[in-house]
Amino acid sequence: MIRNISISAFINTIFILALIAISITFAIFIKLDKQRYNITMQKKYELVSESVIKSLESNPSKSGIKIIIDQFKVKQLEDDDLKLTIINDGKPTLIRKTLFGMYRIFSLDDTLYIYVQKDGYNLMLQDTQNYSYNLLIISLAITLSLGILLSLYYILKRKLKPLRVLNNEIKKFSNGDLNIKIKFNSSDEIGTIARNFDEAITHINNQTKSKELFMRNMMHELKTPITKAMFIAETLEDEKKKEILQRAFHRMDDIIKELAMVEKLTSNNTFVYKEFTSFFKIYTKTIEITMINADKITSKINDFKLNADTAMFSVALKNLIDNAVKFSANKHATINANKRRIDVISEGEPLKYDLEYYTEPFSQEEKRSDGFGLGLYIVKTIANLHDYKLIYSHNKGKNMFTILID
Repeated sequence: MIRNISISAFINTIFILALIAISITFAIFIKLDKQRYNITMQKKYELVSESVIKSLESNPSKSGIKIIIDQFKVKQLEDDDLKLTIINDGKPTLIRKTLFGMYRIFSLDDTLYIYVQKDGYNLMLQDTQNYSYNLLIISLAITLSLGILLSLYYILKRKLKPLRVLNNEIKKFSNGDLNIKIKFNSSDEIGTIARNFDEAITHINNQTKSKELFMRNMMHELKTPITKAMFIAETLEDEKKKEILQRAFHRMDDIIKELAMVEKLTSNNTFVYKEFTSFFKIYTKTIEITMINADKITSKINDFKLNADTAMFSVALKNLIDNAVKFSANKHATINANKRRIDVISEGEPLKYDLEYYTEPFSQEEKRSDGFGLGLYIVKTIANLHDYKLIYSHNKGKNMFTILID
């Protein structure tokens, strides 16, 4: 599961967990420090309380009481209403009786009060010193820790930003955009990868242009002599030689046409001129270019409308029919079509490999020497350009190639 998570999501998860861990750690620390503070203060007030009670043994006057409590840095509360509020609403944290008297420690609004009772003395005392349980220091530590954590997060995200840019450019390249340019000035690993990838794109573009130029020149140079040779073959009197030569030249012409279609489909300038048309129109165009006798094809078509490039889609359908007739046991093909799917069915043995093998250019089984291995590649490419899908199945001795429309 961790291997499938993106780097960005992984970093976010790590920093969120670190943030939670820091928060929990400081929360526990604050709680423990507050407990320590309360224990310390309580011990101090116990000592003050017992000392004040002992000092009251001498029955001091009001001024004498002030002298006594001043030495312990506490003050006496004279407001009777406040004293009553502390006694009634305060939380007693300690009640203790001694040989000299009784004292209680109350907590009210996070403030501790000492209530001393002895032989007519009822003194409510409050500490005159302000204490904190390191809250300021802890707050500064939390702020510093979170600041460092967020700074690291920001720096790391900025460091990975070029990687996201590089990923987007690679996606564009994989979708066929060969004109992308990747420029990074950094000398780190990401910058190195970007520069190497940019060099690879330049190299691929140069090779692609060379291939396209070679293909166009080759097809142009071959087309003219083949046409002349076919014309000369027509003049031969020997019908057998004439037929052999015509078949050979027609095959060469078909190969050039297939290569031209492949060059067109793989070119950066490929456009699909879709129009809302009927399937029957496409099928009629297909029959015209297949040059197969009508008795070799059985069709069951429920005509429907679709958005398609008529010329391009006719070529795809023609290739499926050609393959079906060529490689079937009875040299016959059946076409079933409706608004959801187009099936081309023929009798024969199942394919030796998966469909993906045959949709790669120049792929064919060893026994199928007749062919250039581009037919199904062209079909799949055209189907994909129309956002359709090519699938294959074999059932009861019949091969079925299907273009899924819906």
